[in-house]
Amino acid sequence: MRITCRPDNLVVEASPLHTVLENLLNAGVRHAHACGGNAACSTCRIMILEGSEHCRSMTPAEKKLAERLDLPVHIRLACQTRITGDVTLQRLVLDREDVEVAQHQLRAQSMGSQVSAAILSASLRGMATFDEDNFPYDIVYTLGRYFTQMGALVQRYQGVLASHSGFKSLALFGLKNPQNPQDAVQQALQTGLALLESVANLNTTLRELSYPEVSLTLGIHYGPTILLNIDPQDPQRVSAFGKSVNFATWLESANGELSSQLLISAPVYRAVKEQLSQVQAHPVKPSPNAKTIQVYAVDPRQANLLPKEDSVTGSPLATTQPTGWLETLREWLRAWSRF
Repeated sequence: MRITCRPDNLVVEASPLHTVLENLLNAGVRHAHACGGNAACSTCRIMILEGSEHCRSMTPAEKKLAERLDLPVHIRLACQTRITGDVTLQRLVLDREDVEVAQHQLRAQSMGSQVSAAILSASLRGMATFDEDNFPYDIVYTLGRYFTQMGALVQRYQGVLASHSGFKSLALFGLKNPQNPQDAVQQALQTGLALLESVANLNTTLRELSYPEVSLTLGIHYGPTILLNIDPQDPQRVSAFGKSVNFATWLESANGELSSQLLISAPVYRAVKEQLSQVQAHPVKPSPNAKTIQVYAVDPRQANLLPKEDSVTGSPLATTQPTGWLETLREWLRAWSRF
């Protein structure tokens, strides 16, 4: 029997008594196996291109690691796989950098995945009008409160913060229960509406002190999303990529042109249209050469979407502002306004 090995373009005579790793090493192929071939690192991973029916079943050790990393069925560990006939495979870890990536994925317990999720894109606008020379702590404090509140609300509605970039943020919903898109969409909308209310309360304080107001614009879309862990210092933190993410980001930016605060896509609208009483449809083109599509501007005063009780405990939800923080902010800003 033979192993056709890519990208080396080698054909290796194989013994059924040896693992794929042992057969490759015996043929002089320098195949990665950082743990010594003990199913502890996944650096020997291979993709079976042809002949999967000739691969023996996973060993308990391989099955455990495959479940930990959520490996697809055509990705096998060379150190654990034995064959009964000809196979064609692709070596996936080719150099030291690939080994480091594989070890990072092991720490994160994921190679990355594609899931369907509700994507909330948010942008805080107006901070550039703050006087950075005279009142730098105003910026620090206001941003600190906003991002803290956003994190708390995303967590409350079972979402995950995927990224921050300047005044822009991205949150994902439905990762824990991808089979229920309607729940994911509703959680994203609830978070967005609560954030708008939070920023409105903040602006009340800023107006009292004759400070410039800030505004929040949001875009929500539902679709397939690629999740990757790209931070070696935080293996559990995910980043989101793909067309759906780009579309949610575009939706958020389109608020300026449409004079709206919260825009949702057609899939989001279809999922929750029965709960939305004040929605305005807009025909738009995401790009000059794109087809015209419908997006929907949601009136922020959709209180019926904000639950009055915690769905888990049945107890009343906390208000959207932490107890006493608004009063603290007022006092803090008043103190600064004296200078």
